[in-house]
Amino acid sequence: MIVRAGTGWQYALADLSLILFLVTASALAQASDKRPAPQPAPPPIAAAIDSEPVAVWSASPEAPLLSQWLGSVGADPRLEVQVVVRYASGGRAAAMAQANQLAKAGGPRASAARILVEPGARSGASVSLVYASETQSAWPPLAQ
Repeated sequence: MIVRAGTGWQYALADLSLILFLVTASALAQASDKRPAPQPAPPPIAAAIDSEPVAVWSASPEAPLLSQWLGSVGADPRLEVQVVVRYASGGRAAAMAQANQLAKAGGPRASAARILVEPGARSGASVSLVYASETQSAWPPLAQ
């Protein structure tokens, strides 16, 4: 039996594959030079609701005024005020106005409230106090 080395179709295919690889690598290297530098990723957005509410206020005839309730509940400066307003279809503008009105009605404690306006099956509003951080916030205002 006579074996002839180097004359098979496998060598031609290997040479063509190597040429294709080199051409592709060269094209990719040139294309990456023209691309702008990637922008750094934006910082992650904190979750809207970080923890379970400590206290919740809802508007009702028996409920105290929001500013009185905020003054009497939760003196811990780590507590954050959250205003949550849900609206049914087509009520987004009214829900935004209601959320702003509740934040103003809360007085100075609610001046930096986190306001969440979201669609829902039913409309409604609530104000809650949640632990948002482990450090002290600007509430109560520092004495000067």
